[in-house]
Amino acid sequence: MILFLALFVMAGASAFAYPNFLEDYKADKFTNTKNKDMVCDFCHMSTSGGDERNPFGKAFEAGGEKFTPMLRAQFPDRFSYPVTKVDDNLTIHFSDPDNKVVVIESQGKRVEVNVGAKTVDGKAAAPAGDIVAAPSAAQPSAGTARAAGLNLTPQTKSGVPTDPFAREGAFFGQNVVDLPNGKAQKKGGVDFWIGHRFPEKVFQKGSPGDLFGFDSNAIVTFGVRTGLTDKLSFAVSRTNYFRTIEVSTAYQVSRQADGMPVTLQVRGSIEGRNNFIRRHDLIPWVGYAPSIQVVAVRTIGDRLSLEAVPTFAFNTRNENSPFTQFNKDHNSTVSIGLGAGVRVMKTTSLVAEYVPHLWGFRGEQVNRTITKPSRGEIGFGIQKATYRHAFSLVFSNMQTATVSRYAQGAGANAPAGKDTFGIGFNIYRRLR
Repeated sequence: MILFLALFVMAGASAFAYPNFLEDYKADKFTNTKNKDMVCDFCHMSTSGGDERNPFGKAFEAGGEKFTPMLRAQFPDRFSYPVTKVDDNLTIHFSDPDNKVVVIESQGKRVEVNVGAKTVDGKAAAPAGDIVAAPSAAQPSAGTARAAGLNLTPQTKSGVPTDPFAREGAFFGQNVVDLPNGKAQKKGGVDFWIGHRFPEKVFQKGSPGDLFGFDSNAIVTFGVRTGLTDKLSFAVSRTNYFRTIEVSTAYQVSRQADGMPVTLQVRGSIEGRNNFIRRHDLIPWVGYAPSIQVVAVRTIGDRLSLEAVPTFAFNTRNENSPFTQFNKDHNSTVSIGLGAGVRVMKTTSLVAEYVPHLWGFRGEQVNRTITKPSRGEIGFGIQKATYRHAFSLVFSNMQTATVSRYAQGAGANAPAGKDTFGIGFNIYRRLR
């Protein structure tokens, strides 16, 4: 049923992704009334939507999904505004409803001039007497690139994209496997994801007969994230593992680009069992568990992404548990998540993560015959993206994806010194 709902959401996501844009377009002061009946082909190649964007859609996304003076000047068939053609080599587009910016076109090149701010394509004018060099032919200006329909994605010297918001380096979606991948969220952006973990052992004799674990009951987690500002986002998720709800916020300190070697994100969360309802008659330990994480990602050549996620999880120990507990003199856990992704194709990556325990509570062992503490969480898989969607087939020794669980280490039911890997998947969709 959950899988059906996930597929339904993905199938209908395009229906939720474009209406706001069309309404904004219809309300724009310079809208060309001839285009007010357009639907999905407003931004996409087909009328049904969900596929690759057309040149206008690509430019619209690259500009932050805003109707800017440059976008209007770039696509005069979509907008109607005053234009002055001085001569064959000079045209002035008055495409700003606020009359603060004009777009000047000369010999096929367009530049955005803000007279009040004294900037050209966002670059401030030089002090009096200084000479400002024009863009060379080898390095077109931002306006020229937009006019040519080129990819305007900001890049580092190694060619690492920092926009759009559909991925972070070699990582697609929101997670490596369970670890957050540090991907930024813009103001008003909305992400949805759902994850399944099947507890049956996948790498063992007889596993094909159980469809590699798919026959077992799944631990299901689903959540949504939205951007409050261009740097601050809010997320909530829920898993059927003890009916645990996790609420989190993330602050985007930086995004890898020229002059900034890493993507850096600070994440705070709190999770509570039984839907955050403290009912001791049903669940002796609700387990409100706050956590703090720092996500640091470095991408090399747009092919290899490496990340480190120091994690401080508090109140991780169930004080009423009847099972063997390791380091039970501690109630909190410190671990560090290590992740890597290798993009083997344009939209396909191989990913892996490891979360070793550093200090504090190490988890509980439900199999009493085992005297050794469980190992750190280990996960690996393959990610496939199609524009704003991402699907990950993963293998992990962890059944739940909450911070306090993977900070402690993997679950039990494995022989001492061995890891039990189950199969699972993540489905991600960027709605807007």
